Amino acid sequence: MRPKLAATAAALVALLAFAAPQALAQRGFDYCAVGQRTSAFVVDRTTRFNQTDEQILVAAAEQFFQNQAPGERIVVVALSGAFTEMRIVLNDCRPGCPPDGFFGRLVATCRPVIARNDYLAFERRFIETVRELLQNQEEAPASDIFRTVAEVARLVGANNYQPLRQLLLYSDLLEASQVLPAGQIRRLPPNEVVQRLQRAGVQPRLTGATVRVIGFGRDDGPGRAPLPQDVRNRVAEAWRAWLVAGGATDVQIGLR
Repeated sequence: MRPKLAATAAALVALLAFAAPQALAQRGFDYCAVGQRTSAFVVDRTTRFNQTDEQILVAAAEQFFQNQAPGERIVVVALSGAFTEMRIVLNDCRPGCPPDGFFGRLVATCRPVIARNDYLAFERRFIETVRELLQNQEEAPASDIFRTVAEVARLVGANNYQPLRQLLLYSDLLEASQVLPAGQIRRLPPNEVVQRLQRAGVQPRLTGATVRVIGFGRDDGPGRAPLPQDVRNRVAEAWRAWLVAGGATDVQIGLR
């Protein structure tokens, strides 16, 4: 398959995965109908994992999962090299009945006992999804992180989901792609990185969303040595400028 056709096919697969989440709703009640926001969790599988990374990722995933309102959509994406290889591994709405008086007649059809059981089943699915992402690391010649983040945000809008409220990204942020070949993000001034991405049309739709990056600050080599301070500052500044330009209201970048 030619590269352009491969990219188109991959984008279509991603769109279908977003548009057709696994059903999880008690009969007669659609949890997604009461949701007001969408949350996305992107795990960069090209970032090397060690025990420290696993602890960081598990703690952040737990906090991410617990910080959801009933009906909020949760999308979990595995980043694997090129953005066309990203996998949507979970896409569903958090079970739970809305507060009394919320959405009127919808409340009458929601049964708290059933919703609680659905929530526990959903929690198990989320935990299993994160566990599978931790089991096997992936080696890839590319690490198309910027474009994957932009694609996740685009697909949320393309499927008319509720606005993106928060994005949690586990990644070392060390881009290696056609736009920014390996090593360039370490050396280039942040404004040049952002301009290059904008010229390539790589821009996220993050209006009003908060963004938290974890797993950042160490090299991608086997020893995961700390990045030199000047490199860490350049990379973080470039990412923060790009995310804010896309409409993010609060950006936090760090190891934990």
